[in-house]
Amino acid sequence: MLPWLLRIWRQLPRPLKQLYLRVRYGGFAVGVAALIRDESGRILLVHRTYSRDEPWAMPGGWLERGDHGIESALQRELHEETGLRVRVGHVQAIQRAGFAIVVLFQADLVDGTDTFRPSPEVSEVAWMEPARVRDLSAMNALLLRQVLV
Repeated sequence: MLPWLLRIWRQLPRPLKQLYLRVRYGGFAVGVAALIRDESGRILLVHRTYSRDEPWAMPGGWLERGDHGIESALQRELHEETGLRVRVGHVQAIQRAGFAIVVLFQADLVDGTDTFRPSPEVSEVAWMEPARVRDLSAMNALLLRQVLV
């Protein structure tokens, strides 16, 4: 079902998207995102195939039934969507987003970006300066404002 949904997601009106998310994740969802920096301080972003509002964002996803912890959910999401493996560090920020909260973790790449593989959800990755990340995504700007004082 996911590939089909991803093909039409961009065209769905916002209320229908929110209804789907409430049904799928229940009354309250937990999002996880990774703040991955390179030696120059740039932040790793993913290009999301399904989002018109925020096509570039820090990598992450949603806590799913069966996940064995919030950190493992982030590792699972990154591996599923990008093929990248990460070591998850400390919580950097928490932000409310409608009926969900998003938890931003500091993370380090285990193998580097050369192991990236595109998926139906993520088509590419790129390193960007922190100031540019804030310009690209409202949610990322809210999270980064808590981290990059």
